[in-house]
Amino acid sequence: MEVCSLPGRRHNWLIAAALVTGMVVVVPAATPARPLASEAGSVEGRVHVVSASSRRLASAGAYPSRVVGIAAESKTSELANVVVFVNAKPSAPAASRASIRQEGEEFLPHLVAITVGSTVDFPNEDLVFHNVFSLSRAGTFDLGRYPKGRSKTRLFDKPGLIKVFCHLHSQMSAMIRVFDHSYFAIPGPDGRFSIPDVPPGAYNVIAWHERVGEVTLRTAVVAGRASTLTFSLPFTDNP
Repeated sequence: MEVCSLPGRRHNWLIAAALVTGMVVVVPAATPARPLASEAGSVEGRVHVVSASSRRLASAGAYPSRVVGIAAESKTSELANVVVFVNAKPSAPAASRASIRQEGEEFLPHLVAITVGSTVDFPNEDLVFHNVFSLSRAGTFDLGRYPKGRSKTRLFDKPGLIKVFCHLHSQMSAMIRVFDHSYFAIPGPDGRFSIPDVPPGAYNVIAWHERVGEVTLRTAVVAGRASTLTFSLPFTDNP
């Protein structure tokens, strides 16, 4: 005979019933209380893309003309080519699937960010053949020539930057950033980004663009709170 203890009079009544009938009393385990606050924080904010262009000021002749540097808003499409990431320790992120299509003899999108173990599809939507390849250490591959309507896939199992090209069209290029954690984001059209579920701690947070390089800000992530950052990426007029 097996008897589980219960508090109060109900406990005594059940024990008496068990002694008489020989029944087994089973009581479900108590559900642990949920935490009062999240154990993780987040990093969010906005990326501004600015260009260090020059403008020649009008002169009435009393002074020599001069060039003054100004900050002008660049094309917002460049925001899609920025990835913001936390310089965090490697973890075991979930794999995902991304796509870089070939359209109008371009790779679209130009930049994708994925986790280690993820795959990228390369569908050809052009009327001409393409041959997608990379010589990057983090993911050397050559998919060979294939026509419109076909797609090929590549698995990326190492972190790093992978530069993608086409053997048949030298102007085509794309970038793949592979991370060994999940703390990264590509800004939206308004430049805003959000990286959730970041463990508490002090971090370097980096905004990267292939033409600008890295812009780094330092922040502290607190459980249940959002750490807000603003990045300004300086572009020159010429690519």
